[in-house]
Amino acid sequence: MTTPAQFPDNETDRLARLRELLVLDSEPEAVFDSLVQLASELCGTPIALLSLIDADRQWFKAGIGLPGVRETPRDIAFCAHAILDDGVFEIADASQDPRFCDNPLVTGAPAIRFYAGAPLQLEGGERIGTLCVIDSKAHHLDAGQIRALQSLARIATQMLQMRRDLIERALKARSAYEQALIASEAQHRAINEEQSELVSLARPDGVLVYVNPAYARQFGRAPAELVGRSLFDMVEATDREAVQARLAQVLSTGKIEHSQNRMQAPDGSELWVDWSNSVQRDAADAPLLRSVGRDVTAQIQAETALRASEDFLSRTGRVAGVGGWELDLRAGKLSWSEQTRRIHEVGPDYVPTLQSGLDFYAPESRSVIEMAVQRAMDRGEGWDLELPLITATGRSIWTRAVGEVEFDDAQPIRLVGALQDITERKLLEQRIDESEDFVRRITDNLPVRIAYIDHDQRYRFVNLADCRHFDRERETIIGATRRELLPEADDPDMQLRLVRALAGEAQQFEFDETAGKNLLRIESRLIPDVAASGVVRGVYSIGFDITERSRSEREIQRQTTTMRAVIEAMPAIVSVVDRNLRYRFVNSAFERWYGVGRDEVVGRHARAVLEQSEAERSAAWAQRALAGETVQFERAYPKRPGAPHLAVSYIPLHLQDGSIDGFVIVALDITPHRNEAVRLQRLAERDPLTGLLNRTGFEARLEQTFKNGNGPTSALLYVDLDHFKAVNDNHGHASGDKVLQLFAQRLVRLVRPSDSVARLGGDEFALLLTGVHELANAQSVAAKVVAAGQLPFKVGTNQLQIGASVGVVHDADPTQGGSDLLARADKAMYRAKEGGRGRSTI
Repeated sequence: MTTPAQFPDNETDRLARLRELLVLDSEPEAVFDSLVQLASELCGTPIALLSLIDADRQWFKAGIGLPGVRETPRDIAFCAHAILDDGVFEIADASQDPRFCDNPLVTGAPAIRFYAGAPLQLEGGERIGTLCVIDSKAHHLDAGQIRALQSLARIATQMLQMRRDLIERALKARSAYEQALIASEAQHRAINEEQSELVSLARPDGVLVYVNPAYARQFGRAPAELVGRSLFDMVEATDREAVQARLAQVLSTGKIEHSQNRMQAPDGSELWVDWSNSVQRDAADAPLLRSVGRDVTAQIQAETALRASEDFLSRTGRVAGVGGWELDLRAGKLSWSEQTRRIHEVGPDYVPTLQSGLDFYAPESRSVIEMAVQRAMDRGEGWDLELPLITATGRSIWTRAVGEVEFDDAQPIRLVGALQDITERKLLEQRIDESEDFVRRITDNLPVRIAYIDHDQRYRFVNLADCRHFDRERETIIGATRRELLPEADDPDMQLRLVRALAGEAQQFEFDETAGKNLLRIESRLIPDVAASGVVRGVYSIGFDITERSRSEREIQRQTTTMRAVIEAMPAIVSVVDRNLRYRFVNSAFERWYGVGRDEVVGRHARAVLEQSEAERSAAWAQRALAGETVQFERAYPKRPGAPHLAVSYIPLHLQDGSIDGFVIVALDITPHRNEAVRLQRLAERDPLTGLLNRTGFEARLEQTFKNGNGPTSALLYVDLDHFKAVNDNHGHASGDKVLQLFAQRLVRLVRPSDSVARLGGDEFALLLTGVHELANAQSVAAKVVAAGQLPFKVGTNQLQIGASVGVVHDADPTQGGSDLLARADKAMYRAKEGGRGRSTI
């Protein structure tokens, strides 16, 4: 005889903690379904359940292998035994165990032989249920499977607690009316009365013979007004048929049934009520339907809002590249968002701890983050740090770590924060620093005074020539004004020119300067640094010693113009080409890109450096640049590793007299941006299940066809699968999804590469055939589609049979656009349906 499990010593507290989770009788959730699926696969069992032990039943939050079963009595539950101990409770062969050999779950369906359950244990030690695996064959779990099952049980427990926390936060937003009711004893009574259960008795035909006051109040009536009415009058119309079927099953089987459905409130709004339905006998032994319900509208709305919020946060975190984390200091548990796991390059089953989280940081930065965390807990200070981190795959990245502490009665209880991968920005800053250093080294070796003066007339950059002019070290010049540096040589005219330059007016002038016993003639230029907004940020100051006219002014101008262009484009692939298309200068990025040293490039013609194909397609752009036009274009290199994509600019070099002395070529690698744009477009226009175009992508393709003038020579086939619903109903949605994928593959094989195939939604597909001049050609393809739908689909061990109905439209009206063609094809498809299915109709 079956031996029921003993109750745990802390049964009262255990049940209280279970109910606090707000999970009993809730709807299925994908995250828990994924857990049991993983447990089944890891342990090699056909059945896996996430079981919660209530007072008199075990209820399944998630399960695989027992379709339609949501709960069983507690007195026959294996899991009721498993919660009595901390370890994994394993039964190798239940038919040989005296505790279970007579259990109806062993002697009848599902014929349990093997069972292993890992308890779900809360922080206080209460074991509320199990993650269990079941098989109809006797065997054992190995040590690795036992550890995996325990790890999954811990994850399930954490997820249940996180789910409860999120629901409680959502439910804390109480109305002012509800808060006011709590203020007095009378208001307490009002709340209790409003929240009391709804109780009714009804005849088998649904006519109410009794309702309690709470039931009547719920629907804005007195009890006497509802007696004699049908209980289905209060059920939301769209749920009525399903409710009638469930109640009929209760009356026919006599079994207690728990369910939720929508009811209609007096004001027409929608209510969600959780019902327990059972059979009760009246004095004449006639059956009555006894229904006990409670309003769970707030809970349903909160769960819906919670799921929407979680999905939104997950999406925005993924797009922005920002992950979140939370450390419960009292429980010592660290939780990571999906994006945080992605940054650390760990899998979904990884369980982070405070120490393991800190260990990801590079050794030189570990003490910095540890001190920041300690200061947060000691002083309440937050942190915003940029630190190197080593991912689980050994890849070194830069991260921005932000965190703050939450207190309860002056005690730190939680650390929360965000993590962002800033590697690309750090690399860019490094390149900028390298470029600035390169610029300084170049300018220091020029016989020209070069400086930058900000809007406050303070020097922010000087080269060595300018340092010699002031007879000071660079460090003493930076941050000072000209008046501070040369108080004895204050020149009002020079000051006025600087003010004009800072107002946006470029200045070019000459002046005499005494250097020891020598009198020098200096040509000076003050060039405003104008931001894109039009604001003048500062002035570039350039001074030339023109005392000796033996130096060619043209050469000085060429050097200045060339150097300025090189400095401007330093982070990119840069080269300077003269009017004869011979290279005058290339930077190190050019050398790396073409794999050749600058000594082998400078002075040579472009045709001798570039591949023939690249030189030929560059010739036209070069001629436009030499004609004075700034040319911008993009160029792809599909044969190079990674298929890079460059944005290229040809910038003419103008001499003072307006003539063109050559041009500068600046090429920027925009591959990541292009790849991201293509990826985002594919996500927006592709169906994730079949890989075909989705409705959005198909409609865009259709409208582009008409825009290109190809509408009159295009045909559209609208396809709807016949008998597909039976596949989902009889074999499950996974089989249905496989059929959709196989059918999609058949469609793609039927058409040309120039044609377009789409899944418009559900089991509806569309084909856009271009270059079709005869309707017969389109009908021929439609016949092939019908034939493809009639062939059996092999899914697992099953041979599934469906069909396809096709609507064909060819004579497109260019003035109506693609939407009209799609609508007409849809109507033609429905005519095919009405004509008996498995055919095509024009």
